[in-house]
Amino acid sequence: MESSEHHNHLINETSPYLLQHVNNPVDWYPWGEEAFNKAKKEQKPIFLSIGYSSCTWCHDMNRESFMDEEVAALLNQHYISIKVDREERPDIDGLYMKTCQMMTGHGGWPLSIIMTDDQVPFFAGTYFPKHQNYGLPGLMDILPTIAKKYDEDPQQITEYMEKVEYALQETLIKKSNESLTSEDTVRTYKQVKDVFDYQYGGFHKEPKFPSPQHLSFLIHYYHITGEKNALKMTDMTLKSIFRSGTWDHVGFGLFRYATDRKWMFPHFEKMLYDQAFLLDVCVDMFLITKDPYYQLKVDQIIQFVKREMTAENDCFYASLSADSNGEEGAYYLWSLEEIYSLLGEDEGDLFAEVYGISPVGVHQRKNLPYRRGISIESLASTYGIHVEKVKTTLTKSLDTLEKARVQRVAPATDDKVLTSWNGYMIAALAKAGRVFLNENWINHAIKAMAQLRDLLTKNNRWFASYRHGKTNTKGFLDDYAAILWGYIELYQATMEIDYLKKAETIANDMIELFWDSNQGGFFFVANDAEQLISREKEIFDSPIPSGNSLASIQLSRLANLTENMNYYQYIDTMMYTFYKELHNDPSGASFFMRNLFLQQDKTKQVIIIGENTEVFFNQIRESYLPNVHIISVKDSKSLAKLLPTGENFKKINGQTTYYLCSNFHCNQPTTSIKEVLAEIIKETK
Repeated sequence: MESSEHHNHLINETSPYLLQHVNNPVDWYPWGEEAFNKAKKEQKPIFLSIGYSSCTWCHDMNRESFMDEEVAALLNQHYISIKVDREERPDIDGLYMKTCQMMTGHGGWPLSIIMTDDQVPFFAGTYFPKHQNYGLPGLMDILPTIAKKYDEDPQQITEYMEKVEYALQETLIKKSNESLTSEDTVRTYKQVKDVFDYQYGGFHKEPKFPSPQHLSFLIHYYHITGEKNALKMTDMTLKSIFRSGTWDHVGFGLFRYATDRKWMFPHFEKMLYDQAFLLDVCVDMFLITKDPYYQLKVDQIIQFVKREMTAENDCFYASLSADSNGEEGAYYLWSLEEIYSLLGEDEGDLFAEVYGISPVGVHQRKNLPYRRGISIESLASTYGIHVEKVKTTLTKSLDTLEKARVQRVAPATDDKVLTSWNGYMIAALAKAGRVFLNENWINHAIKAMAQLRDLLTKNNRWFASYRHGKTNTKGFLDDYAAILWGYIELYQATMEIDYLKKAETIANDMIELFWDSNQGGFFFVANDAEQLISREKEIFDSPIPSGNSLASIQLSRLANLTENMNYYQYIDTMMYTFYKELHNDPSGASFFMRNLFLQQDKTKQVIIIGENTEVFFNQIRESYLPNVHIISVKDSKSLAKLLPTGENFKKINGQTTYYLCSNFHCNQPTTSIKEVLAEIIKETK
């Protein structure tokens, strides 16, 4: 936070994004009754601005307009101005982004809303310059025009508000008489395939997001159907990303998205959720393909997250900004001269050849390294050196650049701890640790979850975000679904029943707080939290899978691990609830459709009674078995604490015993690891 005698009403906030605006001449308020009461008392409209700390266009609008005295004068005279961090309040962001898209046909950040003191919007947009530019109207024109309209023609404002309220009511999700079926999963695949870019990987043309929900669906589709093109699309997309400028080759980590079709020019934010879902997909791709390339990428993602996005208490930070020294991407760009100065001529020649370094560069003669399509073998031949020498030289070069880069002014870190995003990373980290037998990764996930619970629960109620000792907002559906995922992965990694019992608790709390008992599906906002002008359900995926998608997947897993068939009732109801939204556009929720697809596959439970299980787990850990659910306990008494039928499972002659079950009907038990592994593979084909 900058030092200044002037500050506005954001001074006591903890959000890094809000604190970026604390010295603006705009008299910003945080979201709350103080601002709404002031607007009502002074009969002024509200100017609501929503963004996040690592957002480039948010920084631009701040510099151009919110730091500007003329814009501030208009806002302070005619409006009550409210700032919201979308990462702290995804409920506010989601609702007003939806209204912006309804009113304008598009959305994005910064989100700019003008509304009444009862929170109903009548004007919406995203980024606006100070003066008309880029084909956009300027705030110097918009603000006085709308203020005049608000004062002189309240009837028109009221009529427009009524239209917005009606439109919101019309879009509320209601249960259908029809249910989603296997045909909808096939339709999902066809829709994803139709927007796939067979030249550069990814989906659609530009901008390009990693779309992990599509990749995860395609992996499952390949696993169940054997459709090789599904695997090809996933492999091509991931390797295109990892070769491109959207992947940080020097310090690792994924940038938020690419502005171009070839993945070459990113927006430079690094978001925790992107790293978590990319990690999860790479683990699955390793299990499917056994390609060591994906094991390498798993290791690199985790290296980056542990180095740059991990707090001292083992929780994870939200994001790294795109900007450093006020310039987007400056931290990551290199001139040709810098490369040769650091690496020398011979090493510099090799590096420039491999990573596309040129005198022209991509921005003001600066280069963003990307991996050109040149094989190590051809480079070795060209330079007359051994293949291993090429590899070690390139590794050394990247290490040299990384050491030089850390001397630069680094992008700002948004160090708030978000429950949902931490849940995603904990789950992915625990899963990676289990698959690759890495106890350090598992232990990090364990510690992070313990810290998260200590910091972000009060009276067993989860909260959404934490920073500097403060937790202000009750947790949303995404938070509960993510923590549920995290506990299930911790159980799978450790086989400690306590994690499964905690998963049951969080699932039951999620149902009690968020489930719509009338229409089905989960609301985003809990029944004990602040209610906005519309209580929404989210099913379509953004860069993050929707809370309903993640909840459905984890409830399915939990049902199989606990024999609690009640969880399936909620999942079945959701297939009716979201039918109208997804029947024609299933790829908009491909993460949810992945669960529908898995529901149609053979589901197996492996129940193990005994202690000598290391050989079994070592042999099964690198198999891709998303519908095989393993429960391992020392004895029947321990199992009875978890399953209602637990005491029925006994050891044979005191030996470790395996039960293979399908839909809770079990085969004859066996003590043979070879036999049970063969049965698992056979039954899942």
